[in-house]
Amino acid sequence: RIDLIWNGYTITDERKKKVLFTKPYLKNAQVVVTLANSNITKLDDLAGKVVGLQSLSSAADALNDHPIKSKIKTVTEYADNVLALSDLKLGRVDAVIIDEVVIKYYMSKEKDTFKLLDESLAPEEYGVGVKKGNEELLKKLQKALDELNEDGTAAEISKKWFGEDKVLK
Repeated sequence: RIDLIWNGYTITDERKKKVLFTKPYLKNAQVVVTLANSNITKLDDLAGKVVGLQSLSSAADALNDHPIKSKIKTVTEYADNVLALSDLKLGRVDAVIIDEVVIKYYMSKEKDTFKLLDESLAPEEYGVGVKKGNEELLKKLQKALDELNEDGTAAEISKKWFGEDKVLK
């Protein structure tokens, strides 16, 4: 039904069975965010807490693969990160597991609302998913991405939106 998936799409072995991928274009990690005044400062502090995350996301995979999962009181899944962060602000969850690049964007817009834990759950890389069998589209897209890297445009875009160059070359 679609030709491309291009929305913070983490490259995983499971997804590689379903789509073709460009080379990784952005480095990311699954991180834990709390309210700025929270006493949660490390992953172990999540024990007994209520944690939110976007359902069917790599945040869920990262949490499921981490030993802290067994110590968390409740994991609440949301349709999207906006709802998870809204419930964090309302105090319905104690923390949210989210893509680092996504939360850094929100933190740039809502200063002094959130804080990130220093520890992350899982490093990952984003790629563009292309419909299986469409190698020609994959080839053209990869060529365009390579050109954006070579002329510095990709780095400029990254700096504009994430405050740093997170582009993989």
